[in-house]
Amino acid sequence: MTKKSSYTTDGKVVTLSSEKDVNLRLAEIIGKKFSDYRDEWDKANNMEIVTDFPLFLHLDMNQECNYKCPHCIIGTPAEVKEYYEGDYINFDSFKKIIDEGSEHNCPSMEPQGNNEPFLIKDLHKYIEYAHNKGFIDIMLNNNGSALTSKRSSQVLDSGLTRLRFSLDAHTPETYSKVRVGSIPLERVIRNIETFLELRAKGNYKLPLVGVSFCKMKQNEHELDDFINFWKNKVDMISVQTYVPPTPNIDKYKIYYSTDQLNSEPINEFKCVQPFQRVVIKNQSIAPCCVSFNKNLIIGQIGKKGAIHKAWNSEKMNNIRDLHKRGEFYLDKTCNDCVNLIYPNNQIPRN
Repeated sequence: MTKKSSYTTDGKVVTLSSEKDVNLRLAEIIGKKFSDYRDEWDKANNMEIVTDFPLFLHLDMNQECNYKCPHCIIGTPAEVKEYYEGDYINFDSFKKIIDEGSEHNCPSMEPQGNNEPFLIKDLHKYIEYAHNKGFIDIMLNNNGSALTSKRSSQVLDSGLTRLRFSLDAHTPETYSKVRVGSIPLERVIRNIETFLELRAKGNYKLPLVGVSFCKMKQNEHELDDFINFWKNKVDMISVQTYVPPTPNIDKYKIYYSTDQLNSEPINEFKCVQPFQRVVIKNQSIAPCCVSFNKNLIIGQIGKKGAIHKAWNSEKMNNIRDLHKRGEFYLDKTCNDCVNLIYPNNQIPRN
């Protein structure tokens, strides 16, 4: 994998692909409708257009995980309680969300947020429902611990497009430190290998499979080994910039990677997420994936047409205009987020 085969849509997650760019491969498999969707995505990503409906529905369906990673909000229940409210998204609510997206020809979605999605019973039925409703790009992140052979077979038949395993380590020693409460890394690797074997045996073209590495001070020394280990095994490798889950800089400053600190505070930044997606956190509709965006909530699910209304609301348009002008600092949540992602080197670390 080389720099020539890497791409990013938000500057925070860089995907390294093997053979061909991931989206080119998916276009070859899915066809022109996928290419058309990605063309529109690129225009939205460049802030050239505002679509009538979001191109991506990101569903933070619940906040449950079998791991308690210290750098994640799920590792601190009090923070989850502070920043999340409302009921989890059950299957009936999920179907209503998907139905609205289908009515507006929404092309992509993800039934996963700050959680381990395979703790949801019959998750494949959620994916199948979205696939049968016309969603052509359905993606999922998971930690690989709960993906049994049976569930792997169900996923392979579900219509899932992209499946990514969040690992964040190369050695068992580092894995146990950054993935607190995890099963052994060797078992996770075996689960991934089993999935790949079943995909090959069944001649499935999808989903494309990737692994991800959130780069932190505690694991950055393993990044090259991680890439070298996985580059000939999976379709893509994602390297993520660490984003603290809350503005509590004193708690999370120890996780910043060495090269994440800037000499000067950031004063130029344009967030593209409000042009791409909405994130549905339990019952709330938000313009981005940051955990602490309660003040940016643009609507609530439940009533027919709620997503379309929120996407075209005055508040959402104001958020888009703010970022198109590059004036992220005028909103406290956006300002906190940008400065958490790209902190200056005056922040002392333990």
